[in-house]
Amino acid sequence: MNGSLPSGAWETEKSVASLINHFRGLGGGFEGRAACNPGTPLKIIFSLLSRPYALGARGRRALYQWGWLQVKCLPAPVVSVGNLTVGGTGKTPLVACLARMFQEQGKKVAVLSRGYGGRAKGVTCLSDGREIYHQPPEVGEEAFWLARTLPGVMVYTAPSRYEAGMVAWRQQRPDIFLLDDGFQHFQLHRDLDLVLLDAEAPFGNGLLLPAGPLREPAATLAAAQVLILTRFAPERHRPVLEAIKKAWPDKTVLTAAIAPTTARRFPAGEAHPLEALGGLPLFAFAGLARPQVFAQTLAQMGVGLKGQHYFPDHYDYTPTDLQALIREAQSQGATALITTSKDWARLGERWPGELPLWVLEVEAKLLQPLPDSIMDHLLARSTGETPVPPAFPLSRQPPLLTPSRGLGGEFEGRAGE
Repeated sequence: MNGSLPSGAWETEKSVASLINHFRGLGGGFEGRAACNPGTPLKIIFSLLSRPYALGARGRRALYQWGWLQVKCLPAPVVSVGNLTVGGTGKTPLVACLARMFQEQGKKVAVLSRGYGGRAKGVTCLSDGREIYHQPPEVGEEAFWLARTLPGVMVYTAPSRYEAGMVAWRQQRPDIFLLDDGFQHFQLHRDLDLVLLDAEAPFGNGLLLPAGPLREPAATLAAAQVLILTRFAPERHRPVLEAIKKAWPDKTVLTAAIAPTTARRFPAGEAHPLEALGGLPLFAFAGLARPQVFAQTLAQMGVGLKGQHYFPDHYDYTPTDLQALIREAQSQGATALITTSKDWARLGERWPGELPLWVLEVEAKLLQPLPDSIMDHLLARSTGETPVPPAFPLSRQPPLLTPSRGLGGEFEGRAGE
């Protein structure tokens, strides 16, 4: 394998730097991290810490790309749905959307998830497609939500997605695996890497953790085959779409909408049309990476928010937390509370509160289909007509090991020069 940078990689890094500066000019940012406000002492500390994080992220990817660490392959094709940022792109609803799409084509689908936020260790069969065997806090709320939302789809969790996949294979023989949050799970071969970018702020402030939301430099999108702009509104995000296509002309770039579909009122659980929420005096709470997206959705629906309280992503609610939320809602004059379907899953789908709880269900929809060439490749792989590649597609593209000043912006030169 050639260890040099692929032709044009240096120009790609420069174009990515220009692209991120362009998005900064449009006002896209990482709203959830107040420490990134200019002039704050924490911004300086986080910026310094992001440098070793960047080297670690690049180095880890390099170890797998160059074959120094082993990549394992499952017996059926693997489609990864991942992020470049730490959350808020609508990944979980998109996984559900793809699972339904493959189901409609007659495929047996197994979702492989790390099960973040759950207490179970090792491989856990959350659902065999017929029955759900576990719920939070034993398993993570995202995996549980997928199992509840997708009848007929298997959901397995484990830190090692390869081990989870092999257990699923021995027990169920799925036709295709959906790898939830898999772009940085280098241990497992992927036949297709889909990376989601929020259309409103694809790269946040352009900085890596902890100074910004990026898990890896934006240039590593060269390793993906499909980029999907989520929460896409054509009249607002058309310039973003064109900029992404220009920066990565060799990629398939799709768009997806994520929108609320139904509101359920608990403890009874009856379903209501979204119009039922209009003007209601509600108190919102959630534990999300980007809670402002939830708040904006409620505002657009005309909900009369009396107050709101947000927690860290994957927050494990206690009975004390829930009682405090109810008291706060009552003090603000709210007649009920409202939260997300993920938070409802995190609550174990139980609500003992004095006030009713509304749960907002959302759904993702691809606005364009996956290209036929991609679907044909996955079909051939699932039927055994094409051989299993010796390593995942990233091995054909050596990593961009360029240190950077902005870790997404101003590049100082290639390592070793």
